Amino acid sequence: MKTPKLDQVVLRQPVSTGDLSDINAVIEEAIASWPTSPRLKRLAMAPLQYRGVDLQDFEFLLCYKAHACLGVAAWQPNVPMVLQQTSVAQTDGEAGNVNAVLLHGLFVSAQAQGRGIGGLLLDELTCRVRREKFSSIQVRVERFSTSYFEQRGFRLLTHEEEPGFQPTSYPYRYVLDLDPSEERDSMVINKTGALKLSG
Repeated sequence: MKTPKLDQVVLRQPVSTGDLSDINAVIEEAIASWPTSPRLKRLAMAPLQYRGVDLQDFEFLLCYKAHACLGVAAWQPNVPMVLQQTSVAQTDGEAGNVNAVLLHGLFVSAQAQGRGIGGLLLDELTCRVRREKFSSIQVRVERFSTSYFEQRGFRLLTHEEEPGFQPTSYPYRYVLDLDPSEERDSMVINKTGALKLSG
């Protein structure tokens, strides 16, 4: 298969139940590429796939080339998380609390990994999160994904920032603090829900 070029991909939103097979196929392929045991891959598969009921709780961004779904980002804007003592909160002077949004999943199909698809989805998601007036993006990642998120500017979340959370459940919790002065416009997705990227 030829390597997808970013000037040949389309971001799409919203999604419907008809998109779930594409979404879950990308997730299945991404998990299959994880550098872990077959047993752990099997255990991770079911809880990370989405069902029709999940469309009520999550918003999705999909990245397509032609008719092939290459990447998926899922986030939960309707359930803000409150973090304490983050650097954004300290500079904003808001009594040490900020509203964060949960990035529930970022998946890229194996043949498209390393080509900027994940970064493209994350950049667009960041623009949307800013537009919704959130101050941070939180994500819970697998151990082997930590370096990717660190390279994208995320930092390890401390226990003090999320009191009451049991770190044994998700030891690799990261947060991206959004500086309001760096606000950028979101890419415009047309009335069909598609955004064609050019050069």
